[in-house]
Amino acid sequence: MSDIKKVQKAMKGSHKAFQELMEEQKVKLYKIAFMYVKNEEDALEVFQETIYKALISIKNLKDERYFSTWLTRILINTALDLIKKKSRVVPMDRFVKSCYGAR
Repeated sequence: MSDIKKVQKAMKGSHKAFQELMEEQKVKLYKIAFMYVKNEEDALEVFQETIYKALISIKNLKDERYFSTWLTRILINTALDLIKKKSRVVPMDRFVKSCYGAR
């Protein structure tokens, strides 16, 4: 079955077709996620979140020919969101030192 047909089936609610598409894309997606977040744990988190987001929004995909691009864009945005979130977190020991001075 061609990828376009699988995408069309997935858009109509076929979880089997969606799973097959994810199997085909998983290595590429993981590598891209790892390039952005630089560690395995975060890359797996980004990958998992991407699959969830894609599953709940695949019916909104406008053109099945761009499935791979659409999926990659979701992954990149998810990775960037995680990077932004992690950069806002200040470890408590640094916070205490900045407030009370190093002792």
